[in-house]
Amino acid sequence: MTIYSQKGQNNPPIIQFCETDMSKKHQPVLPVDKRTFNELRDELRKRLLPYLRRAFNQIRPISRPQILDIGCGSGVPTLELAHLSNGEVTALDTDGEALQRLKTKIRQANLENQVHIIEKSMTQMDFPNESFDILWAEGSTFVIGFKNALKSWKRFLKPNGYFVVHDEAENLEKKLHDVTACGYRLVDWFSIGDDIWWLNYYEPLKREIQQIRRSNPTDPELKTALKRAEKEIQGYQKFPWRYRSVYFIMQKPDPSS
Repeated sequence: MTIYSQKGQNNPPIIQFCETDMSKKHQPVLPVDKRTFNELRDELRKRLLPYLRRAFNQIRPISRPQILDIGCGSGVPTLELAHLSNGEVTALDTDGEALQRLKTKIRQANLENQVHIIEKSMTQMDFPNESFDILWAEGSTFVIGFKNALKSWKRFLKPNGYFVVHDEAENLEKKLHDVTACGYRLVDWFSIGDDIWWLNYYEPLKREIQQIRRSNPTDPELKTALKRAEKEIQGYQKFPWRYRSVYFIMQKPDPSS
């Protein structure tokens, strides 16, 4: 396992994994259509939630915070943020299909009063200034660029609010410089090695796809989804270092203090 932090690369922190991580054998399922295959991928994605929790724990306690999850997708991090914070989460994305899956999860978890969905592009956000205590972006800042996201979205944060970005590890030194250049205080950062992505997500996903293939699926949408997932896995196996990622935990200073 490879985890590096600003607190010392030679002494990586110990992460307590949840019951869905690689320490517990995944129970095989056989998706019969695209919907159930996407549900399987979401379940595998939960194996990486311990790292989200570590990032969240770097934030000072805020009573019922207002959180904006930018690029929420089907909402695996969204729901975890709702549970961790006991606050209100605004989940924003343009993928209507993924948002429909999130809507179902919200209803099943009885979180209708806590999680609110907005189908809109992150380039068109028009929230009032200082609307949120926390901004959260899981793999979404690449759409407009890391530094541009830090600059453009800063106005949505309340003074002393937090911005957490989970992004690829490429150009790490420049990104660390961009944090302070954009006027944030760097609270912490830590990286997640490509081996963790493989053990927790891509390797079990590959096994599941192989099992599904043996069942000779006939659903055309499922077959397309399988091909896309296999292409993603092949990309990992060819360039594993590209899948290293970093959590940046930043705070917007209060100019009056």
